Amino acid sequence: MRKLTLIAVLEAYALFLAWVQSLHGVLTDEAKYLLNIPYPHPPLIRSILSLTTALSVQEMLWRIVFASLLVQAVWIVWEIGRGLSGEQRFVLGGSWLLSAALVLQAGTIMMAPLTALEGLVFVALYVAAETTSRSRIPRSPFLIGVLWLASLFTAFQAVLYLPLVFAMFRKMRVSVMEMIIYIIGPMVLAALFALAEPLILASFVNVGTKDVDVSALGRTINLFRAWSIGGSVLLGLLGTAGILLERRWALLGSLLLVCAYVFLSFHFYYAILFLPLFIGGMPAFFHHLWKKPAPLIFPLIFITGIILALFPLKLSPSPARAVARSLPVSGTGVLLINGSFGHEWQYESPVPVRRFQQSLLPDAEAVVCLTPCEEMTRVDGWKTLAGQSVEVWVRK
Repeated sequence: MRKLTLIAVLEAYALFLAWVQSLHGVLTDEAKYLLNIPYPHPPLIRSILSLTTALSVQEMLWRIVFASLLVQAVWIVWEIGRGLSGEQRFVLGGSWLLSAALVLQAGTIMMAPLTALEGLVFVALYVAAETTSRSRIPRSPFLIGVLWLASLFTAFQAVLYLPLVFAMFRKMRVSVMEMIIYIIGPMVLAALFALAEPLILASFVNVGTKDVDVSALGRTINLFRAWSIGGSVLLGLLGTAGILLERRWALLGSLLLVCAYVFLSFHFYYAILFLPLFIGGMPAFFHHLWKKPAPLIFPLIFITGIILALFPLKLSPSPARAVARSLPVSGTGVLLINGSFGHEWQYESPVPVRRFQQSLLPDAEAVVCLTPCEEMTRVDGWKTLAGQSVEVWVRK
């Protein structure tokens, strides 16, 4: 009964985080996944999301699912802490739930949180392989190979956890052939899929060149930002120290890969990729240096609060959502947009979206001007829509 109550409390926390993320509306990357647009990631998750396209609650449904998976993953964290005291395991679980990365990204319909969740499973399996056989986590080469394949076809960034997968197979003393089948095989399949999809290859080029003009100092600052958010600073320090204390080279290898990847191509949401690695290192720190870590929770909450103040959640509707909700459309025309726009407009709009051309005005329900629409001032029968953060024209 006590465990069921705790599960319910955790689920309430997940629902709250999902609701907060829903206030702003769908982001560009979220729209790509919900609409099953074939880049930049493989098709596994976005294909599943697309099955619910006809549901009016599609967005909220998946926000709840993603947030619930991330929050309820604390039970995996609890398993990672096997062998620690109750207080230490409680703090370890609280560290996962209260980290800035989880608070900022739980409830987003993004692949990075799912990749971090898969990374947490790999960390748990690695820790189980490194410790006693008393762990209840199953260790089957076939099942790990399936998880590795699913992870790579969720997001290519799962390859950053390759050292953990390799170390697990070595610890289980599987044959070289099994390693080739279960580790290299899924990577080859993922590479072949990427080569067959031009949009994915183009996204790889974009990732590799996006920060080409950023200086080494700027890249280092971005890396520090992601590292700090990933573990609310404290978890990063304790987790990294624990990895070094027990010489968990697989954890260190994955940590260095994540650092290198973020250094080369920074995105705010990559911060959560650090979190499972910090969680994997913290038990060693508790075991060797901090037997009574309960006081850690208070500075952790404080630092997470500071990070949320510096990088606040977006609580007001996005321009795409606000405009879509206010358009007096009949559902038979199109929405014209002048300027560069993302897929969130395509998702939010109740009518098809087209790039602005004056020749399309007869079929237009409304015109959104993300850059000035000087032509609209000379067209009869149109008026601006008041109360919008962007310039919107509708028919009189």
